[in-house]
Amino acid sequence: MSVYKPKGRRRYLYDFELGGRRFHGSTGATSRREAEAVEEGRRREAALEIAAAKTAAAQLRGAAPLTIDVAADRYWVEVGQHHKGAGDTWAALSAMIDHFGPTRTLASITNSDIAAWVARRRGQPVRNAARDASKRKLPPPRLVSNATVNRTTVDLLRKIETRARRVWEVPAIRERDWAKLRLAERGELVVEVTAADEARLIERLPQGYREIVAFAEAAGLRMAECLLRWSQVDEQAGTITVVQKGGRPHTIPISARIAAILSTCRGQHPEWVFSYPARRTRKPDRVRGRRYPITEAGLKSEWRRAAKALGLDYRFHDLRHTRATRLLRSSGNLKLVQRLLGHASIETTAKFYAHAQLDDVRAALDAEAPRPEAVPARRAGDSTT
Repeated sequence: MSVYKPKGRRRYLYDFELGGRRFHGSTGATSRREAEAVEEGRRREAALEIAAAKTAAAQLRGAAPLTIDVAADRYWVEVGQHHKGAGDTWAALSAMIDHFGPTRTLASITNSDIAAWVARRRGQPVRNAARDASKRKLPPPRLVSNATVNRTTVDLLRKIETRARRVWEVPAIRERDWAKLRLAERGELVVEVTAADEARLIERLPQGYREIVAFAEAAGLRMAECLLRWSQVDEQAGTITVVQKGGRPHTIPISARIAAILSTCRGQHPEWVFSYPARRTRKPDRVRGRRYPITEAGLKSEWRRAAKALGLDYRFHDLRHTRATRLLRSSGNLKLVQRLLGHASIETTAKFYAHAQLDDVRAALDAEAPRPEAVPARRAGDSTT
């Protein structure tokens, strides 16, 4: 047995090699017999680790069928842990493994299996909704949206299988008709906040939140992108740089309105652009009157509270749509809107803001001078039906 006790130490250590790997550490035992028993257990664990690593390696080079747990683990290491919503990715991967079982092979999963998985996910309530409903004796909680179902089932498996086929070069990973497996989604609703409602919302919000909402409409950024640090603001160059979905950097110009908003926030917090003064001292780390950075959760709560109090049904994301729609109407230039929003493709911009373009066409048609023959006069005997 390879256990020993260094001079001056009370507890034994273990140190052995197995399968070309070295394993060492403390046994936590003060007697040699107990230390040897601990080392024996650690040897068994090491043998299992080595066997699992060999199996995974064989799967990833195509020498053995690729299993769900091995594929999910490698996808997490290479891709998932770097997602902005890494916690959600981890939860979706765990749920996938729980549903199919860790030893299920990707090649053995049929389209019928995926359809059953989608149906099961579709019947689940929104997170925490069931608990809240049971506590307050509310009606049955609303179920997760089709978009969420697609993202956490079909889309996730598609990304894993595509990476296994194209990057890991694992054979026997076939192409699927993913469009037939996905649920129909409502699509992005483009809602424009009226100027009057925008003013009412800003007036209703507490200090700090007013500024970030005004900034969101002026800049056309997503909620998470509005949580700026001063290091992202280059006043000399007149630009603000954020990281968009997918990890892409995006730079927008500082307009006169944005500059005015930033000037009101300067000096309020050393690191964060938007902050709020604490009004309550229930939390032990809060001091009344001291400013703290606005968080995404806090911004969501204040927005919903203000909208509900005013009887309005706007989402925070509607501010982004509002900025884009107003810019398109004032400029008539779809390329400018694409640049502001950071869309990779102008087709995406055109799809979302076709309604604004149609309004421009309608206005142009209505502005034409009417011609005498444009509306033919009715004649006697013409049918009215």
